[in-house]
Parts: sequence; structure tokens; C-alpha cells
Amino acid sequence: MNMRIRCYTIAEPSTAMYSPSAMVDFDGGTLTLRYDYYRYRDDQLVGIFRSGLRFQEVRAHRHRAESHCTAWHLNGAYDTLVEIEDSEWVADLKAISQGRYKVNWEMHHYMIYLDSAGCYEVVAKSWEVLPEEEGAWDRTI
Repeated sequence: MNMRIRCYTIAEPSTAMYSPSAMVDFDGGTLTLRYDYYRYRDDQLVGIFRSGLRFQEVRAHRHRAESHCTAWHLNGAYDTLVEIEDSEWVADLKAISQGRYKVNWEMHHYMIYLDSAGCYEVVAKSWEVLPEEEGAWDRTI
């Protein structure tokens, strides 16, 4: 069974998302998962904020809509970025690239489940949290 290492829990629960889904931007090497959310304190709306996760040296990524997720996609990953240890997906990617390239890619399998948006999985070298800012993301980008 794959062990899950907790990496990061998002600032507000995904049930408080402002936009109906997260946004994914991928330029071929860096993947950014952006989300915005309502911030409440003492049951009072404080405002709308935005943040996200950025993954560097991405080798693969995939998304499953909420309707196609299983318990495996939710367990431990609900609103929490986890790293999947001993990932079969990473092993498959390494096996495919072994011998083709002289580069020994550093690959980690990351996964997060966001309510109503589904499960996002990324194989990448590293990740970071985007700074939290006031306001929603511009959806026209």
C-alpha cells in the first residue's frame, strides 16, 4: 500500500471555494494549481482570497473530476497535498525513460483533492505554496 506523506494543508477548506473549480496552468515544465476562496472569521465574511500550489520540473500530471474519484483519491488528500511514496506511476515513468535519457529525473508523486473540483496529481521534482493574496484570480488569463 502506498504511504502518504502530508506536505501542506490549504488555508481554507475547499468547501469555501469562491470559484467552482481550481485552475491549472502548465507551460511544459512548471504546473500551477490556482484556487480562490471565501475567508470567514467568527462566522463573518472577511473577503475573497487566492493562493495555489506550484510544481517544478513536472514530468506528468492528471486530473479526475469528483464524480470519477474513489476513496483512494480522497483518503488523506482532502484539502491536503500529499506525497505518494513508492508510487507505481513514478516507477512506470522511470522505467519508460530509463535508457532513453542520461538525465536521472528526480520525481515525486503529489496529490490533492479539492471539494467539487476533484483530484489533481502531479509528478514533479518539487512544489511550493503561492503567496496568499486578497481577491479572486482573473479567470480571463
